[in-house]
Amino acid sequence: MFYAYCSAERPQEQEVEKELQHYAKTHNFQYTKMIQDVNGNKQHWEKRQLHSLISHASAGDSLVVFEASDLACSTLQVLEVLDLLSARGVTLHLVKYGQVFSPEKVYDTEKFITLFKCIEGEFVTKRTTDALARRRAAGLPLGRPRGRKNKSRKLDKFRVEIKKYLALDINKASIAKLVGCHAQTLYNYLEDTDLVQEVEAEKKALLDNVRQGMGSSVSEVLS
Repeated sequence: MFYAYCSAERPQEQEVEKELQHYAKTHNFQYTKMIQDVNGNKQHWEKRQLHSLISHASAGDSLVVFEASDLACSTLQVLEVLDLLSARGVTLHLVKYGQVFSPEKVYDTEKFITLFKCIEGEFVTKRTTDALARRRAAGLPLGRPRGRKNKSRKLDKFRVEIKKYLALDINKASIAKLVGCHAQTLYNYLEDTDLVQEVEAEKKALLDNVRQGMGSSVSEVLS
């Protein structure tokens, strides 16, 4: 038997259902049951319809979901689901990744790790998106407040060195290599600070002092 499962709180529910139906048609099978859970993945999988579905499934059955976030909201919980599915002899189809986890299948470790890196990346993205959506719904500003800058910058610790290199007229690309950063990082740092103007002012002051010194020397000679 083939079971399709989808968690709640999915804005593109109809699109996902189409993907699941297309997957079944492509692989020449029909779903025995398609379950749209009433609870989202923020609730532990053991407290959702997912647990009941797996508990009643038999060896040889298949569970088809669109992506890992339908199962749970963390990589650890996904592994728990996989463990139970394996124990019951149920095959898991993850449509989005084109992956099939059969109980008797020996997995390529590298591919398995790569898959879960992708899954973890999706969870991080989803948590960030959800957090931004909550702030937007509450009417709160997104991102750093306007006008506020970081108290410290990556290149602050190289400020003295950068000033010295600028005074020596070393080009900015070379300076970036000398302090071990990307050229654009240095350009942004110089744009956000008054370092270039500061160096130019110091060079001008030094030149004026030299000129004044030379003028005094000439006057002494003439007198």
